[in-house]
This record gives sequence, C-alpha cells and structure tokens, in this order.
Amino acid sequence: MNASLPFGTRAAFAIARFCIAAWIGAAVLFVVVGVREVTVPEFTSEVKDRLVTLRFPAYYFAGASLVGLSFVATVVASANRWTRGLRVALAMLLLAGGLMAADYVWIYTPLAAMVTPPGQPRTMAFVTLHRWSMRINTVHLVACLMAAIGLFVTEPKSQQRDVPPLTA
Repeated sequence: MNASLPFGTRAAFAIARFCIAAWIGAAVLFVVVGVREVTVPEFTSEVKDRLVTLRFPAYYFAGASLVGLSFVATVVASANRWTRGLRVALAMLLLAGGLMAADYVWIYTPLAAMVTPPGQPRTMAFVTLHRWSMRINTVHLVACLMAAIGLFVTEPKSQQRDVPPLTA
C-alpha cells in the first residue's frame, strides 16, 4: 500500500478489503453447509424448515453488515483518489447490497412465511421464489467477487502531485 497515504486512508482500505473477502468466504460456507443440511436424509422436513428460519436472518445480517462496511470503508479510502478499480468496486458493492435487500424483502420474507409453521408441503410459489433466490444470490456473489477484484488490484492514488522544480 502507498505509504504516502494517511493512516486513516490505509486503514479504511484494509477494512474494505477484509470485509468483502470475509463476506465471500462466509457466503460460500453458508451455501455449502445449507446444501448439506437440506440434503441429509436424517433431517425431517420440520427440522429443515426450522433451520431456514434460524439461519437466514443471521446470513442477511452478516451480509448487510460486511458489504455495507466494505462500501463505507471504500468511500472513505477513495475520497479524492478515484481509480477505475475503486469505481468498479463501489458500483459492485452497491449492486450487491441492493440485491441482498431485494432478496430479503421480496423473496426470503415470503419464503419464511411459507415454511412457518414448519413441515408444510412445498407449493409452486415456494419453488419459484426459491429459484429466484438462487439466481439473485449467484449474481450477488459475482458482484462481491468483482468488488473484491477491484479492491485487491488497485489502491487509492496519493493526493500528492509532482510539482516541477522552480527554475530561475
């Protein structure tokens, strides 16, 4: 990282990178664990439904917190130092946050209602919403990966400008 940048800028940039990387890892782990839980034959339909209503609120909270913090830290780190990579990162973080909010409001909330109380049969509406959720979450994760790439391949430019020496 550019040592001529103020400490606050360097710290904000490190926070932005850490948060988006942490979220990508957490989201992938969540999907892997979630798929195993719903495909294991030992769990009843009631248990699987209950796991959905227990795990997903934490997923959305963690995602909103980490993506949001990455966005804010990127804005702080980028102030007056815009590069193409940082613009891409900010756009992708904004897209990822918007997708997550939309998924929570318009997809997860109705899905959670469909599995409460646990053990209800799956309707076509459930299947349709679940498919949309998988698509939106895939785009969300790709946006996060693009943001991470933008953050990891660039750094804010120093505000210092090369001033030519005075000549007599």
